[in-house]
Amino acid sequence: MKQQSEQRIDHAIRLLLQTLERNVTDTGIILGEYEATHDDRELCDSIQYGALNAGYFAMKDAIETINNRLNK
Repeated sequence: MKQQSEQRIDHAIRLLLQTLERNVTDTGIILGEYEATHDDRELCDSIQYGALNAGYFAMKDAIETINNRLNK
């Protein structure tokens, strides 16, 4: 039972990292497109852009935190 739960947590971590990395990539593309089509003022005024940007960096921080904890 103990070994099975350890295997399940390893699998869950891999899936979480894959999902976060895929979402960071997709979100980065969308942010890049938005930045290419809007000026700085529009970026600052956009609530949606600000929210997505915050989520993007939160996901990057989560990936870094997970990797740091796994590599200790």
